[in-house]
Amino acid sequence: MRIYRVGLLLGTFWLLAACAPRPVVEVRPVPGVRVTVPVTPQGATAVESGKKGAALKVLPGNALPAPGTAWVDDFAKYPTGAVLPVAAPARYGFLKISLEPRFTVVEALNPEGRLDKAVRAGDQNALGFLTTGAEDWTDYRVALRVRVEKAPYTESHVLFRLFMDGTGSRGFELAIGYDGVRLTKLAGEQRLVVLDRKELAGMGRGFLRDGKWHRLVFALSGDGTLKAWLDGALVASWTDPDYRAGGFGVGMGGAVFYFDDLRIERLPGG
Repeated sequence: MRIYRVGLLLGTFWLLAACAPRPVVEVRPVPGVRVTVPVTPQGATAVESGKKGAALKVLPGNALPAPGTAWVDDFAKYPTGAVLPVAAPARYGFLKISLEPRFTVVEALNPEGRLDKAVRAGDQNALGFLTTGAEDWTDYRVALRVRVEKAPYTESHVLFRLFMDGTGSRGFELAIGYDGVRLTKLAGEQRLVVLDRKELAGMGRGFLRDGKWHRLVFALSGDGTLKAWLDGALVASWTDPDYRAGGFGVGMGGAVFYFDDLRIERLPGG
């Protein structure tokens, strides 16, 4: 009985202690020091076009530049560390395919060896695309500079896509890798290789391993013609009856790379 009373008293003590008001500790920053709390935007990883509550779309729906003008982004105006689709959702969209690819503004060395800003696409195990444009984009040219940092796998590629719809389920994918240049037509889960240039394996190897900046240009015409150049050399040319219009995407496939100086303009007559 005595043990029971002692236990009852101890239980009452702990119950009262738990219910007692607790002191509030206020943390004040050091005077003159600004404290910011990182906020994760809700829906930042959503990839479905039109999904209720989604902050990002596969294609952002921005308009093509007016005839005779160009839209240029050197990424210098964004803060270092910014996740580009979140920092500029009206200009860039996002398509996640596997894991969580990141497109982050970072400090980078330009071709002259000076400090600059660029977009880092990583990590090497993720697969996804940074996008721009709308379903009605047609007769336009895209130019950008790319430097590969890591391409550790034999199947590593840098990927580019033409999206024929706003969900990213249909389009064309250009891959540059150790095995050359390949153009694939996509329809949902189906993939059809329409162009496979294995004779460009040496060019692809240099692109992935030399650590230099390379210039890529894409011309996408409303008559169904797609063309791509790497450092001025035509590496892909294809005409397809299903292509008429769509946005553009830059993606990773087992590689980490930087890209900069994105330029988009209408083709003459477009």
